Amino acid sequence: MIHRQSGAAHVPIMFFLLLLVMFLGALGFGYVTMTQNNDLERQIAKERADAQVLRNKALLIEHYIEDLGRVVGKPGKYEGRAASRSIYGDAVLDYPMVMNPEELKQLMADACQRGGVSVASGLENVLGSMVTRVSQLQQRAVEAEGERDKALTDKRELEGKFAQATGSHTSAANKWRQDLEQSRAEFTNANAERDRTIGSLQENVRQKVDELTTAREEHTAEKKNLNKEIDKRNIQLSAMTARDALRNPPDAADGKVIAAQAGVPTAFIGLGKKDMLVPGTVFRIKNTNSPNVKGYATVTRVEDERAEVALSGMVDPIGDWARAGDLLFNELYTPGVTRTIFLLGRFSAPYNKPELKNLLVRLGNKVVDKMAPGVDTVILGNDPINDVGDGFVAVQESDEYKLAADLRVEFTYLKTIRDLIKL
Repeated sequence: MIHRQSGAAHVPIMFFLLLLVMFLGALGFGYVTMTQNNDLERQIAKERADAQVLRNKALLIEHYIEDLGRVVGKPGKYEGRAASRSIYGDAVLDYPMVMNPEELKQLMADACQRGGVSVASGLENVLGSMVTRVSQLQQRAVEAEGERDKALTDKRELEGKFAQATGSHTSAANKWRQDLEQSRAEFTNANAERDRTIGSLQENVRQKVDELTTAREEHTAEKKNLNKEIDKRNIQLSAMTARDALRNPPDAADGKVIAAQAGVPTAFIGLGKKDMLVPGTVFRIKNTNSPNVKGYATVTRVEDERAEVALSGMVDPIGDWARAGDLLFNELYTPGVTRTIFLLGRFSAPYNKPELKNLLVRLGNKVVDKMAPGVDTVILGNDPINDVGDGFVAVQESDEYKLAADLRVEFTYLKTIRDLIKL
């Protein structure tokens, strides 16, 4: 019983001690919190006082800027120092009468320059220089007035003497004046006449210089054009000379049939690789004693000295078959010569320009895209369409045709050689 009562008595004491500790802790925490709050209130009061001082100072600065701006009377805009603009952020000076120091400095420099004094820094120095300058000018004015008074005194004395001499010299002066005016008039007229003569001569010289310059320019242009024409002629002459050394006359045959048999569709001709013959070349076949075409021979196989041809289109297969000695003609082929060909005009299917160009190249020719010296043959197609697209322009009116005619290039129409071109 006694032990049970002793344990029961310890429970309230421990609980009381726990409550006492918690109370003391809360009391200590409240004291610390109150101390901190008091410190914060003192800090806030100090910050408010500092903020009020800054506001007062900002108001004082604003009034100072405004009053100073009214005194100077040069309002502007101030954006701060260029090297420190990244520090300003979005801060701006929106006070009334803000001045731009650079403009004020330039205004002071301009004032010094216009006032005839050295450029000085600082308003006091500038004003001091200006005051000094004004004082100097005033002193000069006083000195000038003294000199003026002395000069006026001397003038009055001279006037008196002059008045005495005027009477005796008036008549002579009048005569001299008349002579002087007459001489001046004559001199003026002579100068005017001289100026007119000089002006006329200068105009004539300018005209002659212009004429000489124009003549020189025309001569230079003409010489340049003639040199171009000579160069073009020389190129064409060299090309024509080289071609004519290998080319047959227009009415001469390009080759002959060397072996043929009646009714056999193949034959042999006397042209080969040595003559730069290529398979696919088509020849017109004619008798030696007739200008009419009796048939066609298409090269199928080329050897060194001869070539095999396929015969076609024989006009008289019974009575006038191909035989040895028949002549061969092709306007696009010359033995041992590579022709340079230019296609001029409009070409339509099946002989479109790309296909025709490829065919001519396969037959051993060179096809160029521009008319220039060195072209041997110009193949004329149909008239091209005009720029508007509503009609045709004669191919003979083109610049390429005129240049080819001027260079004496060989012309041939596509329709006259179609039987020699097989797609």
